[in-house]
Amino acid sequence: MNLTFFKGMITGLILSLPFGPVGIYCMEKTLVEGQKEGYVSSLGMVTVDVIYGLTALLFINKIDDFIIKYECFLEIGISIFLLVVGLKKMSRKMKVKKIELDPVGIIQNYFTTFAVALANISSIFTIMVIFTTLRIFESEGHAVPFQVACGIFLGGAAEWFFTTFLLSHWRRTITEENLIKISRISGGLIFIFGIITLFHSFNKIFF
Repeated sequence: MNLTFFKGMITGLILSLPFGPVGIYCMEKTLVEGQKEGYVSSLGMVTVDVIYGLTALLFINKIDDFIIKYECFLEIGISIFLLVVGLKKMSRKMKVKKIELDPVGIIQNYFTTFAVALANISSIFTIMVIFTTLRIFESEGHAVPFQVACGIFLGGAAEWFFTTFLLSHWRRTITEENLIKISRISGGLIFIFGIITLFHSFNKIFF
């Protein structure tokens, strides 16, 4: 594999650092429901990183105006979704699930994180900064988009596999009561992210 692929992997590793509401959601899923649920959830976010990475690479000159025009409305949509998810996690009666294969639940987890990450279209700016820093835009050749996409996906997938693996093993040392507390705390953090995002978007619109 050439240098462009490894630059894509670095991009995927940076984008998949377990911070932010989606990262918290995936970590909580791992602790409460198991590694498969948490890992598949994280792949929804990694998929969006690939989509936005290709968008930034192929349409860099056309996306700036679109993002600037609709960013506030997209942020409002994201914040409302985060508020709903956060409230549900804090208010519902939590029960730690036994680790078992649930294909329907796993698919739902994937598309939940995919939807939240997809709505955060302003993350393209972050990708553009990473691409500029790594000089990916200077790469030439028809295979560059494919190499970058594969690099981002493999980098993100590898990082989240390692993260969910560690969390799933840590899960065994924590009591069910503490796992439920962790789930409620994650709900509170997601709710706070929603409030901050909503405030930020309203601040842009009215001030």
